Amino acid sequence: MGIQKEMYLEAQKYMVGGGSAGGRFNATLGQPLYMDRCEGAYLYDAEGKRYIDYHSSAGPALFGYKNPRLKKAALEAMERGFFWGYDTQETIELARQLCRIIPCAERVRLVNTGSEATLSALRLARAYTGKEIVIRFEGHFHGMHELLWYNHNGEGDMDSVGEIRNVPDGAGIPACFGDVVKNVEFNDFEALERVVERCRGKTAAVIMEPISYNCGCYPAKKEYLEKVRSLCSAEGIVLIFDEVICGYRMRPGSAQAYYGVTPDLTTLAKAIGGGFPIAAVAGKKEIMEMGGPTGPAGVSGTYSGALMSVMAALECAKMVQEPDFYDRLESIGNALYSGIDSLMKKHGIKGHVRGVGARFGLYFGVEDPEDDFNWRTVKKKFDADLNGRFLTGALEEGIYFHNYGTSPVPAHNGFGIAHSAEDIDFTLDRIDKIFKRIR
Repeated sequence: MGIQKEMYLEAQKYMVGGGSAGGRFNATLGQPLYMDRCEGAYLYDAEGKRYIDYHSSAGPALFGYKNPRLKKAALEAMERGFFWGYDTQETIELARQLCRIIPCAERVRLVNTGSEATLSALRLARAYTGKEIVIRFEGHFHGMHELLWYNHNGEGDMDSVGEIRNVPDGAGIPACFGDVVKNVEFNDFEALERVVERCRGKTAAVIMEPISYNCGCYPAKKEYLEKVRSLCSAEGIVLIFDEVICGYRMRPGSAQAYYGVTPDLTTLAKAIGGGFPIAAVAGKKEIMEMGGPTGPAGVSGTYSGALMSVMAALECAKMVQEPDFYDRLESIGNALYSGIDSLMKKHGIKGHVRGVGARFGLYFGVEDPEDDFNWRTVKKKFDADLNGRFLTGALEEGIYFHNYGTSPVPAHNGFGIAHSAEDIDFTLDRIDKIFKRIR
């Protein structure tokens, strides 16, 4: 019995499923992969095996593990007092930088997690509009809370208007929460328009991942976003972009700048803290100030704006504004994406890569890139068996792609500034061998 199996057996005595979170479970292994340390682009497991990381811990590790600048910021915070429930000059500066980077940000409220950010954004939107209904999109993920955890994996029936039946993504969600949630197919503007008409005078917000990395890399069409923006403005509906994953993945401004479409509110987490627990809601002044103490909606938390996380996030904000940061990311991404696509063609593997910025999906079985714009089409064509065999081969070859094991569409993968050209060459060499075995 190996060390990993021994640790799994011991962990199950004290933690549910042998892990501190459900997402730690790796379906390829049938258990979590227990690590010893991480540095740069590399993971070292409990048995000492090294992996090049293409999971980035579900997104935060855009700046690499043990980044020296983040380490320095954290050590300074420790010297100044570890944690306190007060703001500092660094808190003000972080908010200033977020307002500078993010197009919609006129005011910022710091929270701790992506789920907390989306929950808070909905509360602000409802307080501002005095309405209750929220429209979301099939396949998108906005955190594990009752207000939005529907139809990420499950496919509901669609009625003649285009509204899709709510399918909770887990047990324990009371049916009453679904009364104020409507689901629509993404990139279908006419369906959204009809559902808005059906709910006229009752809709507080439309929330979306403008690039849904939770579905691999499920992007909006630019003209679609422009129409949604116009519709929300005309109907007095708050448009919310969930940029928990896509924040900082592409040039400053993230998806808002990439598409040239500005929402009313946005939610940020993961990469903005470089691995430290911090998230944010940002947006228009009049909506944001519905939060206390200027408004009636409660958005606060004991650990919100914790010093260490703020100082790390401030360093991340500085890094993404440096001249060569995105040049480097785009160079890495272009080499990786084109390399994998070429290897798929070489070995006759049906599929392609779709990546935007520093995160991507492997669309095994999906040959036409135009299909990526429709979740239901990808769900029908995605070759989960081939994907599983690839993930098994990757682990054997020292390349880490996480396998959540539950998604009917591609998972999201990523890289960061710590990945080198040599890492990409090594990765492509190993993928060449894996494709040869599994084709």
